[in-house]
Amino acid sequence: MKTVPVQEAVAMIPEGATLMIGGFMGVGTPERLIDELVRQEKRNLTVIANDTAIPGRGIGKLVSKGLVSRTIASHIGLNPETQKQMIDKKMIVDLVPQGTLIERIRAGGCGLGGVLTHRRRHCRRGRQTEDRRQRKELPA
Repeated sequence: MKTVPVQEAVAMIPEGATLMIGGFMGVGTPERLIDELVRQEKRNLTVIANDTAIPGRGIGKLVSKGLVSRTIASHIGLNPETQKQMIDKKMIVDLVPQGTLIERIRAGGCGLGGVLTHRRRHCRRGRQTEDRRQRKELPA
C-alpha cells in the first residue's frame, strides 16, 4: 500500500464525487481531508454521513463553502447553514432514519442493490403502537 500526501489524495477526487465521511457532530471527522477539499474547492459533492456537524467544523466546513450539492444524513439539526441551503434549494437533503442509513451502507458494502425496512405506524413518542402479530410479512 502506498501512502500519499493529503493534497495528492484529494486531487484524485473528482468534482461531483460521492463521499462517505465518518464522525459524529464533527468528532472523529477527517479534518485534514475536509480542509484540503475546501482548499482545492471540490464542488458538487454528495456527502453521505451521520450529520453535517456545525458551521466551521467537520462537514460543516464543506457546507459553509457551498461545496455540497446533496447530503444523505440522519441529522442536520445543529447546522443552520445546511437547513438554509435546503430551504433555498441550493442543496438536496435526504433525511434518513439512522438505522436505515446504516443498513443502506452495510447493504451497499455487501453488493446488495437495496433494502427493505419496517416503518412505524401510529407512532407516539417513539413507541410502536401497531400490533406486531397483525403485521403482514413479505413472502420468502
